[in-house]
Amino acid sequence: MSKYLVFMVGLLYSLSSVWAANPSINKLNTCVALVEFVDSKLDDYADHYSSEDMAVVHRGLSAYRSFLQDDVVTPKLLSMYGGNAVQAKLMQTLFDRQKKTFASHLNERYTEKKLFTDYAAAINDCTAYTRIKPEVVKSLNTALDRMILMGRQVK
Repeated sequence: MSKYLVFMVGLLYSLSSVWAANPSINKLNTCVALVEFVDSKLDDYADHYSSEDMAVVHRGLSAYRSFLQDDVVTPKLLSMYGGNAVQAKLMQTLFDRQKKTFASHLNERYTEKKLFTDYAAAINDCTAYTRIKPEVVKSLNTALDRMILMGRQVK
């Protein structure tokens, strides 16, 4: 895995000292940001890979991103703020700003228009932080496997 990607993910993770059994909101938000970044880059890679491969990866990443945001991050934010939806929304806005900075750094680092196995490995690392719904696990694993195969293709 690229040292830069590891550094960026590590930097964002370092904001927390909570154990993996109860991952911090920062770790979870970093995972959402990574998945959103990779998912958003798919259109940039369209001329390098088959549309079928792209659709499989997009479906899996979209399902995982939705799961993380809707089933994990949002409820955790609400819990942190005692059910205060206004406070939770303000914190989500802050996280959304952090995601933009994270994506900007990744865009600077990864300028080639191809998927990297680094992305798949980093997203796979995120799966250790939560129990994922079975239907999401299946589509995410298929997407990650496809990303690794695509990353090995020379085009």
